Amino acid sequence: MSFSTALLPLASSLVSRFAQTVVLLAVLSGCGEMSSRPWFEASPQGYWFPLTVALRLDQSVTEASLEYRDACRQTRTLPIGGPLKDSLAREIGLVFEHLQTGSSSSPGGPVDGTVEVSLGLKEFDLFIPRQGSHTYPAGIVLGATVNYLDEAGSVLYTKKLRSEFHGEVETDAQGCEVHGIEALAKKVGGILAQGLKENLGTSFKIRQIAEAKQAGKRIASAGPQPEAKTPVATGGLIVPSTVPSGQSPLSFRALLRDGNNDQVLEGGEQFTVSVEVRNAGSEMVPGVMVAFDGSPVLVQQLAKELPVGDLQPGETKRVEVSGTLPAVSSIQQAELVLSLRTRVSGTGPGASKRFSAALRPAGSDNVEALSVDVDQIPPRARDYIHMNAVGVAIGVGTFRDPGVSGVKFAARDAVVMAKYLRTVGGIPAKQIRLLTDDHALKEDLADLFEDWLPRQVQPGGSLVVFFSGRAWVDHATGAVWLLPYEGSPDSTPRLFSLRRLHAALDRLPIDYAVLCLDLTLTSATGSSPMPAGEGKQPVWGTGTLAAGDGKLVQLLGISGRQEAHQYGRGRHGLFTYYLLKGLGGEADEDQNGVVEVGELFDYVRTQVPQTAKVEFGNEQTPSVLPGLEPSAKARLVPVARVK
Repeated sequence: MSFSTALLPLASSLVSRFAQTVVLLAVLSGCGEMSSRPWFEASPQGYWFPLTVALRLDQSVTEASLEYRDACRQTRTLPIGGPLKDSLAREIGLVFEHLQTGSSSSPGGPVDGTVEVSLGLKEFDLFIPRQGSHTYPAGIVLGATVNYLDEAGSVLYTKKLRSEFHGEVETDAQGCEVHGIEALAKKVGGILAQGLKENLGTSFKIRQIAEAKQAGKRIASAGPQPEAKTPVATGGLIVPSTVPSGQSPLSFRALLRDGNNDQVLEGGEQFTVSVEVRNAGSEMVPGVMVAFDGSPVLVQQLAKELPVGDLQPGETKRVEVSGTLPAVSSIQQAELVLSLRTRVSGTGPGASKRFSAALRPAGSDNVEALSVDVDQIPPRARDYIHMNAVGVAIGVGTFRDPGVSGVKFAARDAVVMAKYLRTVGGIPAKQIRLLTDDHALKEDLADLFEDWLPRQVQPGGSLVVFFSGRAWVDHATGAVWLLPYEGSPDSTPRLFSLRRLHAALDRLPIDYAVLCLDLTLTSATGSSPMPAGEGKQPVWGTGTLAAGDGKLVQLLGISGRQEAHQYGRGRHGLFTYYLLKGLGGEADEDQNGVVEVGELFDYVRTQVPQTAKVEFGNEQTPSVLPGLEPSAKARLVPVARVK
């Protein structure tokens, strides 16, 4: 005891001198550069690669803001660029030994690379119906893209991230102010910054560069890595896109095929399960396998587990297994569930994929089978509601003019789509409008787009519009006209122009709109598909809403003047069938529970042409306007939540 007491003055003096040294070093570091090396190397909060990196924040970050309506229904703007900039500098500063955040030179020497961050998606769900002392739920979603460029300016790494946080705000009876928004914005910005830090810190390519520099070597630029799908950060927990359970670096795709490709399994028929597994992590994952579960009639025909083997970082492997359906006595539905397993517990279990299959006795009559799975409406994700969104579903399959051929499944398309907008889209039922057949007159369309919609949308809100039916293209100009119930190509005054629809959307104070068009183009008489070489190509221009800000993205079921098929097995238009499957979760490639526009289009662009070729022997290729390049903001727009 006496020994420790004698040392106390000396220890106190040393601590005081050490603290002064720390303060002096902090002052000398300057405001243009941040050193992120920890005082104790064992700190678990950072990566501290031995690199000097410049941080470049896009104007979309530094001038970011959220718009909302206060308790008096007045539009307010909350700047969030400052706190977001601070969070990004702080968190990304933990990845590298030196981070330059200004224009001044860094004592870390010449820069080894540059980190660029831009903000895309901004979504603020808040609805306050009246003034008074109340508490309301609120949610903020931010989407960002981060690029790492080497010293030569080549992009070596690209990642997209969504952060999301839900909480509550308060109003009082004395004023219009909404209290608590700043705290929510700061929280979601911090989550986003942490997610970018973790993705940069776990990048195999960046780690490779850091190790090479430490060893005195130089790595030649190899171009960008394959783009990774958008991760989601929710309520403080960062969930990478390839980590559906929070830990696993594995993601996979799967396909169930029957022997004769009629999407119905008969007794004695062989079926095949094909699986593609990818390791997007920075370390090898040993002993990967696919496990099967579900209805015994299917599971028992397959091996208990399908080995995939060891997966190196960035490696993709494909495996498949076949089985034969035993005799079944009646028409029935069965289910097959696939999931990933590994020998290493640290990688976590992979996400699961679920298939619905229709079974029937050999030689029995045709039956609606796998195709009707889209009519089994998926449930709404728990506690998910998109208060600031509006949905429209229109299907015109019959016409007053007997000279205009019907579109077999158009009305059914719209009815089911409206249900999907309510469940996986999270849109309140009162904010969804459904029009079909004789309730979709030209006057009804004008009322919907030019009167009802402006009264429904809120500043900063979102909109999904779906239309299934016929359209006529002006041979001389290429202008596209939608056919209402009373419409006919022989009478343009009874048509509703696509340009008029775009103009109506242009006037809305929304953040983004998604327009899905499953259109069959008519000839001059309206009785047959338009010949491919006849007249000018359709002009699908998206109006000024898409010019420069990318607020409107338009998904089309065809390219040019292709035929839009009615898919009998699916009981829907071919394009609509795969739209519904995609929204239901099949398009959620990264298994983060959110289907984004980019994922949805990638899915339909793959599935529709394949089915059209097999079923109809010709081409049908979906298209998108404007294009969805990897850097396009519209790629990150969420259209469904499936878990």
